[in-house]
Amino acid sequence: MSRRGLIVVWIMVLLSAAPKLDADPAHHELRSTQRIHADLPGTIVLENERVLIQRFIIQPGQSTGARTYAAHQLEVFVKGGILSSKTGRSTLWPDGRVVWLQDAGHDEGSTNTGRTAVELVWVTFKPVKSISHTGASGRQPTYGYLNYPNIPGEDVLENDQAIVQRFKMKPGEWEGLHAHNPNTFYIFIKGGHWLSKSKAHPQGISGTAEDGTVAWMDTIDMSEEHQSGNIGTTTSEVVWVALKD
Repeated sequence: MSRRGLIVVWIMVLLSAAPKLDADPAHHELRSTQRIHADLPGTIVLENERVLIQRFIIQPGQSTGARTYAAHQLEVFVKGGILSSKTGRSTLWPDGRVVWLQDAGHDEGSTNTGRTAVELVWVTFKPVKSISHTGASGRQPTYGYLNYPNIPGEDVLENDQAIVQRFKMKPGEWEGLHAHNPNTFYIFIKGGHWLSKSKAHPQGISGTAEDGTVAWMDTIDMSEEHQSGNIGTTTSEVVWVALKD
């Protein structure tokens, strides 16, 4: 056999011995082309190397069809309601309810038996090679809890994948100066109108968000003197998710 032939054979041997990521259930994830609900098409609202985020709306009387969920998924009810299983069990899901699915699974889905549409946001966490912790190198994790000095937050959940918090801000309230860590995003349960100030923009930049708005957050250092205030007429509610790196 020629030298080139030996090299080709050796490469094929190495490839056949390489581990298959899909063989490990812990690394299972839904691709963009896969459906969570068999009879309910969703809309991709955000996707990057860390997450795939989809929105689903279940109209009154509509069935989702069978449901297939991956490991490490987050389900957020932007607009809650009553969902009933095929066994007849009905469950009331309030606005802003957050559910963590640790393991992959499959069920028969549910039907909206209420009078209003139910809006869901599904977050699929993509696998990362490792979780950073303080070790021999002394490197500190870049993730952490979001801290608004003037607005107390609700700790919704924390696990080895993420930190989830919920904040409500009344009209006229300001967050106070704070920083934003890398790899965070937010989901507005109740949108609103706000003004964001910083050292670069002391007069502030106004913005609005509708209920269900999802966005990735830029990293912001404390030195930028960043904070936002609710300049609308209604209380806003937002769920923040910080990914662990």
